[in-house]
Amino acid sequence: MMTDTIYNKIQGEMKAALDGADRMGAASISHEDIHAELEEARFISSFMAAVCSSLEVDDICSIAARALYEHFPYYKIVFAFSADFEGKVVTFSPMIQKGTLAAKPKVSVGKPCSLSTSHEGSLASAHLSLLDNMGSISIYVKSGQDKTLSESFLISVAAYFSQAIKNAQEHGRMKDLAMRDGLTELFNRRIFDETLAQKVKNQDMRPVSLLIIDLDNFKQVNDTFGHPAGDQVLKTVARILKESCRGQDLVARFGGEEFAIILSQTKAATAHAIAQRIRNRLSKTVFTFDDRPLHMTASIGLATCQEGNTIFTSNLVKQADRALYQAKSSGKNRVCVFPADLLEESIPSLGEENFGSFVPASC
Repeated sequence: MMTDTIYNKIQGEMKAALDGADRMGAASISHEDIHAELEEARFISSFMAAVCSSLEVDDICSIAARALYEHFPYYKIVFAFSADFEGKVVTFSPMIQKGTLAAKPKVSVGKPCSLSTSHEGSLASAHLSLLDNMGSISIYVKSGQDKTLSESFLISVAAYFSQAIKNAQEHGRMKDLAMRDGLTELFNRRIFDETLAQKVKNQDMRPVSLLIIDLDNFKQVNDTFGHPAGDQVLKTVARILKESCRGQDLVARFGGEEFAIILSQTKAATAHAIAQRIRNRLSKTVFTFDDRPLHMTASIGLATCQEGNTIFTSNLVKQADRALYQAKSSGKNRVCVFPADLLEESIPSLGEENFGSFVPASC
């Protein structure tokens, strides 16, 4: 559906042109020109609705590429984004049988839409700069292609595409706020619970190991140096945890000075090594408040959901928590596992249903 603004603009231009022709006796604008403007206006209206229907950047690029190709069959289109989008480049090449190319065109930055003509072999191109320096769109067409695109058309395409990307960016920010802890920027407890349930349920993710990490004597930090110092400790610990884990691991703030890490496709022995690496690094980290050095340590509990076993998510958490309690009660600054024989090469069968009966933990 055509927007009122675009419709009024076209009607105004048509009226001005016809009035001028009547006054000066010049030839009126051609029927082809009127048809072309109306066709562009209809496309822009549908294009705006289409690209704004998604809040995912990749989907928006795909929708825009498909719509533009249906309007005029281009050879290749490249969406190149700025550093705010991690320099993301999305390329569609519908006329090439193999599909996507890895081309990375130079980003044009300037006016909302700056047009230029260049050649890549036998290809002519139009470069559109997105609003707020978000990146650019480069459209490559075969030389000699008779399809002509007006500057106002390209400006409108760039503007509506930019708005759709802005919407997606803002949605991403809001979604991230709902998923993360405000202080440490780690995932929050809700995301931890949902992710752990999914990992445990999925046999392909087994074994799933869980670490629960608790900072030792953290209350003394707040009491001695104040809560801002405590916050700084928590943020530094969060950074260390993220740096100590792999890309597929999920690190979450469990609550207060307690953290949790979900290690999918990770055997107990590997998880134990990761836990020890984290514990060692934390113990070697020195904080300084009021010119006084502060050393922090952590106690860690480890539990693992083995392949072939069935366990309630809540009981896996209880097992890791039981191991953490053992680490705390046996001197702190150590890693304990649950059950005690978890790290043995041959783990005895617990039967088809393992609901986490409590047996002694081991450090």
